Amino acid sequence: MDEKDFLELIISERMGMHHDAFKKDYPLTKEQAAEAEKADQVHEMLFQQLSTEQRKMMELCEDVANSEATRENEYYYRAGFRDGINLDRLVKQLREGK
Repeated sequence: MDEKDFLELIISERMGMHHDAFKKDYPLTKEQAAEAEKADQVHEMLFQQLSTEQRKMMELCEDVANSEATRENEYYYRAGFRDGINLDRLVKQLREGK
């Protein structure tokens, strides 16, 4: 495992931990859970009305949209990670300079 793979592993694990903590610390309200359930039901109803070809096209659109959202979240997480490292270095430099 090279350095890039190691960093990917660390980031993936930390993002998973933060996701789990978010779900625990900010659970859906009853209204939000009901809305999500309704959206799932409507989504399923719509998909059942589509032809196989149309369903594949919609799944592709959804996959691309989800991938983009995931990439964006990862970008912001990595940016925060880099900011934290840079801040740590700056604090160390300031302490050494005194």
